[in-house]
Amino acid sequence: MTDAFRSSRRDLLRRAGALAALSIAGATVRASQGFAAARPKFGSYPFSLGVASGDPVGDGFVIWTRLAPDPFDRLSVGEEIVPVIWEVASDARMQKIVRRGTKLATRDLAHAVHVEVRGLPPGRPYWYRFRVAGSDASAIGQAWTAPELGAPLDRFRFAVASCQHFEQGYFTAYDYMVKDAPQLILHLGDYIYESSWGDPVRRHDGPEPVTLDEYRDRHALYKTDAALQRAHAHCPWLVTWDDHEVDNDYQALESEDWQAPAAFVKRRAAAFQAYYEHMPLRRIAVPRVEEMRLYQRSVFGDLVNIAMLDNRQYRSPAACRSKEDGGGQVVTAACKELFESGRTMLGDEQERWLTGGFARSKAIWNVIGNGEMFSRLHQKTSQGEEGWWTDDWNGFPSARERVITALARSKMPNPVFVTGDIHSFWVNDVKEDFRNPSSPSVATELVGTSITSAGVPYDQFAALLPGNPHVKFFESRKRGYLLCDASRKTMTTDLRIVENVRDPKTPDGSAGRFAIEAGRPGAVVA
Repeated sequence: MTDAFRSSRRDLLRRAGALAALSIAGATVRASQGFAAARPKFGSYPFSLGVASGDPVGDGFVIWTRLAPDPFDRLSVGEEIVPVIWEVASDARMQKIVRRGTKLATRDLAHAVHVEVRGLPPGRPYWYRFRVAGSDASAIGQAWTAPELGAPLDRFRFAVASCQHFEQGYFTAYDYMVKDAPQLILHLGDYIYESSWGDPVRRHDGPEPVTLDEYRDRHALYKTDAALQRAHAHCPWLVTWDDHEVDNDYQALESEDWQAPAAFVKRRAAAFQAYYEHMPLRRIAVPRVEEMRLYQRSVFGDLVNIAMLDNRQYRSPAACRSKEDGGGQVVTAACKELFESGRTMLGDEQERWLTGGFARSKAIWNVIGNGEMFSRLHQKTSQGEEGWWTDDWNGFPSARERVITALARSKMPNPVFVTGDIHSFWVNDVKEDFRNPSSPSVATELVGTSITSAGVPYDQFAALLPGNPHVKFFESRKRGYLLCDASRKTMTTDLRIVENVRDPKTPDGSAGRFAIEAGRPGAVVA
């Protein structure tokens, strides 16, 4: 990342990126100053978007809801400030309340509520709900506190989801996910889609969002899906984003369609605020002038360490992007910019955070929640030349080599990349040198297919497999998710599928099962 780019980025963010920070700061000030809050009157049920929990730690977790009697009417909550009562219980019937409090929901934050519950004993389940005086209570959600750091843990089950286009199918996969009973759900991005394409089974509400209100409406539309609500209520989530939460294939401060930088950063700030308002995130993720901090680590006993990455916000501009070609494209070796050593996918600070943590981890399994394909995918252009796709890690080969080098040097136990974005299943060996198929494997990559979004062309990508011997499995014809079971000796992953996302009663199934043996990078058929 050049000094000129860093300076330009800072200037743009200072001038145009303050939108979300100012809105949230205003809401915080008014709440802290004790503004009077009238007893609300709702025309309909105020918890129409459900409840959610996230980010479990040893003594607590985050719980979330949003008051939305009519999710698409900004005045359906007539009061600017509404006190919301929250309760946490040690039993599913909410008879044994262990924590209770009141949080002020403000119009500036779309009447969203984030509560950071702390001070609870570790390693046990809890249940939670919200209430507003004079109205019905919310649904009851389940959360849990993480085991103590380093405490022996025999098993841990988590699911991995991504890419849920509302128009392209029903979110039935989440109901099957709940039946699989994961303890944690990782969402790796494209929680909403800003754009429309294909043959819809249901429709977005309006054109591509640009303003804060439009992004709020899009998030609210997705949150009305009952299966998605049930999955949020089932267990805590860890979340990160990809591109469609803002704009297809956007790169840091560059939009897909060459929108003026200052205007795009203002749009991006609006998208960031709407994302915060609709996710179970801690205050560390509150959008600020220069960033919205999503990358973080979560540790579960001595068994699993999860590092969630942000692959969008800090990356270098796309290599060799032409005025005619917006978004990702396949470029050849003639694109010298692609191989520049200073290019970054994660940004300098996040990259140091990630690689610096490798040597410090004591967990048996080290999971990296990653937005785009990490492994090299050797492609050909239409003219038969060797090509690199610019929108995933293949567009940042020097950055990928730095991460691989750090992995190899650190000898961190059992690194496993779990990846979204590409709407297909892949099981890959991460090679120390992808140019040499016989080089050692340093990690495993498990790529999950989409919840609903249409898959990449099967025949086209299957034809690439002979030139990519590190790929052990590929399937793009089915939608679904990953279900991962970690034990002290193995991690087993079921590639869970639904047969037809256009049918809300579609049956489920499996595209295959793979196992990773502790101490031996690479997955084998289980």
